[in-house]
Amino acid sequence: MTNNGAASADAATLARDPIILDDLLENGQGVGRIGGLVTFVTGGLPGERVRIRVDAVKRTYATAHAVAIETPSPNRVEPGCPAFPACGGCQTLHLRYEAELTWKRRLVRDALERLGGSANPEVDEVEPGIRDGAGYRNKVTLVCAGSHAHPRLGFYAARSHRLVPIDGCPVLVPRLNEAVERLVKFAANAREAMRGAERIVVRASTTGPELVACFIGRKPNDALRGALTELRREIPQLTGVLMSWEPVSENVVFGKRFATLWGDPAIRERVGGAQFTFGIASFFQINTPVLERIAQRIVEGLAGSTRVVDLYCGVGTFGVLLGRGHVASTGVEVHRGAVDEAAANAAANGVTNAAFEAATASSAVAGTRGKSLLTGADAVIVDPPRKGCEREVLDALAEALVPRIVYLSCNPATLARDAGLLRTLGYALGRVSPFDMFPHTGHVEVLAEFARTR
Repeated sequence: MTNNGAASADAATLARDPIILDDLLENGQGVGRIGGLVTFVTGGLPGERVRIRVDAVKRTYATAHAVAIETPSPNRVEPGCPAFPACGGCQTLHLRYEAELTWKRRLVRDALERLGGSANPEVDEVEPGIRDGAGYRNKVTLVCAGSHAHPRLGFYAARSHRLVPIDGCPVLVPRLNEAVERLVKFAANAREAMRGAERIVVRASTTGPELVACFIGRKPNDALRGALTELRREIPQLTGVLMSWEPVSENVVFGKRFATLWGDPAIRERVGGAQFTFGIASFFQINTPVLERIAQRIVEGLAGSTRVVDLYCGVGTFGVLLGRGHVASTGVEVHRGAVDEAAANAAANGVTNAAFEAATASSAVAGTRGKSLLTGADAVIVDPPRKGCEREVLDALAEALVPRIVYLSCNPATLARDAGLLRTLGYALGRVSPFDMFPHTGHVEVLAEFARTR
C-alpha cells in the first residue's frame, strides 16, 4: 500500500465502513467519498453501497476494490466471463448494456462541456455496438508468458504487466473466439514453437473467410515453422500465418520485420458495398458493423461534395466509399504500407477519383503544398489517434477557410479539447454522434461535425 502521509484518513479508517458510490470513471472504477477523501473503487457501480479493501492512499484520493456489494445497483448484471474483472480488457461487463450506453453518452457530453467549453452540447443517443449480446471484436492481441514448460496465453491485468490466463474471450466474434480457444491448446502442447513468442495477434474477417495469426517476438523462431502442420490441424480455419520480430519499442506490438510462414497474409472486409484488403499490422476498426454505420453517415453527409480531404486516412475506407459516390478525395496517411493498401483498394473497387499520399497530417497541410491541398475542398475528414489533432493541423484548416470538418474521434477528451480550439478559430460544433465501437469498455467513438461561421 502506498501512503504519502498527507491523506485525510488512514487505510484502516477507509476500509472500516461501507462506501456509497455515485459516479463511474472511464476506466470502470466507481467513485465515492469517505471522510471527504475521493475514493476510486474497482468493481463498484453508481448507486451501490459496497465494502472495500483499500489499495493505496494518496494526498487527494484513495484507490480500492470492492470486497462485498451490500446494496447492488439495478444495473448490475452477471459478467459472463470467468476472467472478469481480473483481466484488463473489459471494464463494464458487470453493467447492464443499456445503462452503459447512457453512461457513455454522458461521458461525451461532460467532456464537451468541461474540457471543450461547449454549452449544453446536443449529443445523440449512443449507437449500440453489439446485438443480442454477441461478441464484436474482429481482432485480438494475446500476451504470451509463463515458463518454457508451461507457456500461457492471456491478457494483462488492468494497469499492470501481470498476466491473466484465458481459455477464450466472449467479446470476440464467435469464429475468432473459437480460434483463440484452439490456440490456447496449441500453445500448451507446442512448447518449442512458443519459445520466444511475446504476443500473438489474430484477426478474423467478419464478411469473408480470412483468419490470420501473427506470432511476435524479438527474433525469428524456426521451431514455429516446424509446427505449422500441427497449428493448422488445431485451427483449420486459418488462412495465413505470419511471424514478426525486431521490436521498435515496448509500446509497439509488431516488430520491424515480417515473414509469411504459410498461406495468404491478407485480410478482406466488405464495408458499404466495397471490399478492403489490408495486412494484419494495418489499422482497421475492430467492430465492422459499427464502422459500416459510421461510414454510411459520413458518405451520406458529404454526398454532393466536389472534393474532400481525408486526413489520417488509413487504408482508404472513406475515400473509396466517397469515390463510389462520385466524390473526389485526397487521403493522407503517415504509414507507407497503408497508403499502398489504400491505393490498391481504390483500384480494386474501380475508384479513379481517390488519391493517397504518405505524409504526416501536419506536414501535408503546411506551406504552399498544404494550401493547394485544402483550397477549394468542400470538407475535411479527420480521424486522428487518441492524442487528437495537432494544433498546426487545425490552424491550417481554419486558415484555408475549410467550410466543414468531419471529426471522427476515439477519445472524447481530446475531441473536446479540439472542439474548444475550433470554436476560437471560427467553427461551430454541430451534430455529435457517439458510436459504441468498444462495448464493455470505457471507450467510445464519436463522430462530430463542425461548420465554419466566419
